[in-house]
Amino acid sequence: MNVDTDRLVSFFILWGTPAAFSIIEYFKLSKTEKQEAIRDLTSLKSIATTGFVLIGGVMASLGRVLSLLPLHIIGTFILAIGGIAGAIEAWKVKRKNSIVILVLIVSMIAFTFVI
Repeated sequence: MNVDTDRLVSFFILWGTPAAFSIIEYFKLSKTEKQEAIRDLTSLKSIATTGFVLIGGVMASLGRVLSLLPLHIIGTFILAIGGIAGAIEAWKVKRKNSIVILVLIVSMIAFTFVI
């Protein structure tokens, strides 16, 4: 396992900054808003779309940082599943958004192979 320092810094900036801001904003919410946020995030729809995209993205990036190809491939696969599920959900509401989601997921997958 070979850890590249530049990739490690990029990983923490890419994933740490949004995570820190999300946690800070969560603690600013009222009690009822926190309950709504938890309910929304633990719904099956949210887990199958956003959850898979985030977990897959982190795993793929971590696989690149640690030079573990199997972890990178598994993360990319999970990311693709989340992207496809998100595009299907968006297709039901607005077809143009589903195309945008697919383009963003493909870009994110390509981005994980570059970093």
